[in-house]
Amino acid sequence: MRMTASRKITSSSGNLCQVCGIKPNYVDATGVTHAFCGKTCARTHAQGAAAVKPSVCSIVGCNEPESPSFQGFCSAEHTKLGVTSGIVPGCVRCKSVPQTNGQMCENCVQMPPDEPQTWNIKRSGTVWREFEREWKNRWETGEAATIEGLFEISYPSDVSANKDAFRESLEFAGGVRLLRTFHASQCICDMGTRGAVLCDWRSCGICNIVKSAFKGVAFGAPHNKGRHGNGLYSFLDPSAADRFATSCLSSPYRVMIASDVVVPKNPSKNNSVLMGDQVVVRESGAITPRFIVMYIKTEET
Repeated sequence: MRMTASRKITSSSGNLCQVCGIKPNYVDATGVTHAFCGKTCARTHAQGAAAVKPSVCSIVGCNEPESPSFQGFCSAEHTKLGVTSGIVPGCVRCKSVPQTNGQMCENCVQMPPDEPQTWNIKRSGTVWREFEREWKNRWETGEAATIEGLFEISYPSDVSANKDAFRESLEFAGGVRLLRTFHASQCICDMGTRGAVLCDWRSCGICNIVKSAFKGVAFGAPHNKGRHGNGLYSFLDPSAADRFATSCLSSPYRVMIASDVVVPKNPSKNNSVLMGDQVVVRESGAITPRFIVMYIKTEET
């Protein structure tokens, strides 16, 4: 009796039909390999693809299609809302966009560890409207001022942690007051005309303050000098800060920094001074830049 050996024909998974996964891909007379084994599987795939509906934004009530650029949301504004409302975990550094690279977003991963992140706020958004309302309510004297651009600022986790630690130390020592103040100084760059970009000029009071989170002002000085001694000066009324705003000739805007300030409930001249609209703090941990404001002054009608 003659024994014959049987040969088992195998095919790698890469050569199998994408629908049934059993039969090999069809090779036509010209030698071209197709993704399916035949017309039936090709037709099945086409029908299934047509039945898939495009995904919509993850914000409840929004029916706009999601964009690949915004990780399941339709726009940058809804992406930020998704983070703040807890729909998706936010970047541990900027805390404003979803995590895409470990616990951080792509932008923060590529940024140097000591650099803040700045981004443009849209006029139509809630952040702009709320800030503009506060700005108008605070502006008390002189010409009216119209906001033309608004950049929000976010700091790396180590900077934020130091600021939080300073606030907690004041709370432990007897409580704190939280203030929104405004600081203006020499801005020699064309801030606001090229997007949310900080310059590298040592003489630019705005960019040096934003980059260092008030650890340094223009020319690397650690503080301002004024009638209340060495410290970091800002104002509750932006019109009071405006008299210190000077801008380069190439920019159409005046520029100011809006900050969050913490002071003890019972301040002393050694740690802080509150004199009318003026606020002076001695430590950089007490004051954090939050927005860069580009504005123009107009005569009131």
